[in-house]
Amino acid sequence: MKQQKLYMALAGVLLLCAGCKSDDYADGTTPLDNAVYADAATTSPETRVTFKKTVSELERQIKAVFISPVQAATEVRFSVDAAAADDYNRRKGTDYALLDEAYYSLSARSLEVEAGKNESQPVTVHFKGLDALEIDRTALLPVTVSAAGVGQLEGSRTVYFLVRRSSAITTAADLSDSYLWVPSYETDEGKKAVNGLTALTYEALIYVNEFSEDADISSVMGVEQYCLLRLGDDGFPRQQLQTQIGGTAGTKFPEADASKELQAGEWYHVAMTWDLTTTELKFYVNGQLQSSGNATWKTEAGSGVIDLALGGPEAPNARRFFVGYSYDPHRPLNGLVSQVRIWSVARTQEEIFRDMYDVENPESKPELRAYWKCDEGQGNTVKDWSQYGNDLVCLDGANDFEKGERNEGTLKWDNSIEIPQLNKQE
Repeated sequence: MKQQKLYMALAGVLLLCAGCKSDDYADGTTPLDNAVYADAATTSPETRVTFKKTVSELERQIKAVFISPVQAATEVRFSVDAAAADDYNRRKGTDYALLDEAYYSLSARSLEVEAGKNESQPVTVHFKGLDALEIDRTALLPVTVSAAGVGQLEGSRTVYFLVRRSSAITTAADLSDSYLWVPSYETDEGKKAVNGLTALTYEALIYVNEFSEDADISSVMGVEQYCLLRLGDDGFPRQQLQTQIGGTAGTKFPEADASKELQAGEWYHVAMTWDLTTTELKFYVNGQLQSSGNATWKTEAGSGVIDLALGGPEAPNARRFFVGYSYDPHRPLNGLVSQVRIWSVARTQEEIFRDMYDVENPESKPELRAYWKCDEGQGNTVKDWSQYGNDLVCLDGANDFEKGERNEGTLKWDNSIEIPQLNKQE
């Protein structure tokens, strides 16, 4: 839609050009023979620069683009436009302060576009000293492109950088084309962290891009048909939290309830707790109890304890612990994950609500058996911040563990999110 609007704007400019008479101007040209605009503004004039509070430097790029190639070498200028900031606040009903020049620099204020070309080299906007900005307050940096004797494409001449140092989580792992597993859970040392448990809590922040009609299950984390936190099941609401405990003969929980469905395009904190002693099984959404009941091991599971690391590297079956995957490639989590955790206790509602977005001093909590923040922002490995140190590794989403496929994937990251902090006290 945004691209469509740009094309319509360009067509309007060209139509105006056609209506101009060349003899109205001394040099035989019209100011609308060409027009310049900012490439970054074609999708949206607003570019959010949201970052976690510890970040000090970031970079963004902008280019000047002409509707048609210039006939002669043309200078383009990049200027910080205070008047544009005032206009933005008036139109949007905001009161964003202009970003102080101490916090940014431009790699160039002017560039030359060669004859026959229609765009400049990129100019880098270097944001600096960001860790000194006030937390959770947005500042505005409008950068406008112009060229002497050339008109500007209205609506796309200025890029408005909305700069925000956020107290919220601003990075998450994107599992739309991949998933995560724990190679060290196939070693004796790695298994110690997640085997022999008598109680369990799964936690994660999740964002589903889309609930596909081709898949009945969106896998969040766990082990298929053993202890898996997921959305949907065969014959079950596609968007409702569900689990199956203790193998094919085990308990499916809870009952189907369309009123409990989660929506695509929204962040949720989801948690599952299970205590083998009391048999209590509970689901929480955004720190609030959604479902509760009882579940016990069936004979197929048998051991009387929870073992999340079930096999060694020689094991042919796919019943292993994954994040964003279960059993085969047809049960993915098409979305983002953050703050993925495993506890060896059934956490209380108060504890879950309090720690939805962070766990203080994780290395000092032996009951925290895995803690993957998913905030690296780059690379294919996700660090385990618990004292056990079992990192997640990215695998390609097309892998099929039943066939023994373990091809490394390329983990995508979203570094511009801002997860709402529902437990933050005003």
